[in-house]
Amino acid sequence: MAESLVFGNRELTEMCRYVVSSGGKRLRPALCILSYRACGGEDPSIPVKIGSAFEIVHSASLIHDDINDQGEIRRGRKTLHKEYTLTKAIVAGDCMFTVGFRLLASVKSKIVGYIVEASGAMGEGEFVQKDNEHFSKVTEEDYMHIISGKTAKLFEACAKSGSYMAGGTEEEVETIGRFAHDLGLAFQIVDDALDVTGDPHNTGKAVGTDLLEGKPTLPVIYAMQDEVHGAEIRELFERPFIEREDVVKTLNLISRTDSIKRCMDKARELVEGALSYLGPIPESRYKESLKSLARFVVDRDR
Repeated sequence: MAESLVFGNRELTEMCRYVVSSGGKRLRPALCILSYRACGGEDPSIPVKIGSAFEIVHSASLIHDDINDQGEIRRGRKTLHKEYTLTKAIVAGDCMFTVGFRLLASVKSKIVGYIVEASGAMGEGEFVQKDNEHFSKVTEEDYMHIISGKTAKLFEACAKSGSYMAGGTEEEVETIGRFAHDLGLAFQIVDDALDVTGDPHNTGKAVGTDLLEGKPTLPVIYAMQDEVHGAEIRELFERPFIEREDVVKTLNLISRTDSIKRCMDKARELVEGALSYLGPIPESRYKESLKSLARFVVDRDR
């Protein structure tokens, strides 16, 4: 990733490397590499290049997300537009998108189609999320539509690209894609639960950030359905501007509901369903690693 993000302008290179050096779980490239190996691929340089491209595109989308949300902290560090400037951050994000697409196109044009589809879904998911901010009548179905576009489709594209480049059969490409998609859904649900219950030292951001931004996450949706505390949570969520003390109050109310348990049950259900898609994939240590990765998604604390 660092080798790919080199530009004639020193500051632009510095900004892009600031983003990709800030950490992260690298689940998307891991999915790409493991899917490639699980489907018989032997040249490690191929999935590394593809995985790097997907992670660069993902990182670019986070720059723009942070600008849209006016976020200040990402993975325990200042967001790019706060560390540098807003206009330069927009340009850096655009340049990273370009580098990611160029890397994919240099491997095989078929894969570009996967990421184009995922990028379109990411944009659509962002719009649906914006339309439902501070809207207490948002449904679980709305939420799943949002996270399918914003998270799961890119997981799917990573896995399908790895399998395809390994020479996987059509069945293998499609089933490993379905595995990754549902894993992405579970990942985002856990991420949103951690926004309510997580330790900021582990997650790299303050708890309640999604609430502060009025994002309709599953923990909030479930909590708003609670017979005892739901009405008060709905009233707080609907406020167009919410103070930090109100966020703390809302988090406290959510903790008195069964919302987080329901979220984790849903995530585990999705992971179990995802694992069932791996049936057609030949047995190997790489397939076992994909299974371990799926279990990590629901057992993590950051």
